[in-house]
Amino acid sequence: MTLQNLRYVIEVANSRSFSKAAQSLFMTQSALSAAIKDVEEELGIAIFKRTNRGVQLTPDGEDCLKHCKEIVERADYLSIRYQSRLAARTYFSVSCQRLPFAARAFNALIEALDPAGYDVAIRETETMHILHDVSRERSEIGVIALTEKQRSLINKALYLHELTFTELARLNTYVFLRKRHPLAERDALSLQDLLPYPFVTYDQDQAPSYYSEESLPFTPAPDGRLPLKNIHVSDRATKMSVIRSTDAFSVGVDLPNFNRDIYFKRRSTELVAIPFAGQPEPILVGVLTRNGHALTPLGERYIGLLREHIEALRVPTNPS
Repeated sequence: MTLQNLRYVIEVANSRSFSKAAQSLFMTQSALSAAIKDVEEELGIAIFKRTNRGVQLTPDGEDCLKHCKEIVERADYLSIRYQSRLAARTYFSVSCQRLPFAARAFNALIEALDPAGYDVAIRETETMHILHDVSRERSEIGVIALTEKQRSLINKALYLHELTFTELARLNTYVFLRKRHPLAERDALSLQDLLPYPFVTYDQDQAPSYYSEESLPFTPAPDGRLPLKNIHVSDRATKMSVIRSTDAFSVGVDLPNFNRDIYFKRRSTELVAIPFAGQPEPILVGVLTRNGHALTPLGERYIGLLREHIEALRVPTNPS
């Protein structure tokens, strides 16, 4: 039994006639009848019966037809999926924390691709998922930002996943607030300054705390009088929306120069980035790659663009 024979069964069932089906398939009726007979003999059932009104499916034939369609549809899907990828000629995937500069580097990469076609992906996800994506070759590169302490804690996971962390830069942490926030005019902010306000953090499922994307060890005041206020989100758009609309705050390395973006210049949604005072160490930004696997030219190109966009974060700008 071949895939083509299953297609013959489907065509005869649709046409309700061997002669019409043969015409549609550009073959002789005798050749079509022989192919259907081969399928029936191999399965040990009668698929069709001839009547004065044409060809009808037997009860076994109706059941067989459903499976024939399912098999043919799956085969067609595989063909379309991988032939289209071959036609695209370009495949690349990166998994990253919710880091705007990683997304900007990806956008720049797309602009340099062959406009005739490509197949690329960016996956903004939790830190643990990034390790899994790169280890299982779902993504060629992972992009993460973490403290030196976090790095030492995940070293075992990197070893088990056979991954290497390559540092690209060390950046300072900023506190992000809306321009109308009570603390927006400060030159720097400490942990104590931020305690009364809601902290917007990315949800990391059930992963250990050291997989957090926020470097700030946010805990209630020692006297316990100020309650901890956490707002968990799963994507950047929601995080920014909460900060723009409330007195909540966020911490991170990006974007101390975000006022270049017209989106953040809107008077009603403008944000400010204030240095976080009291952080003992900078944030390490780097890439995860599989041990012993050479990067593709596209992977090398993406890392080059990533370096450029990370370096742009060091350029000071004046808020508009």
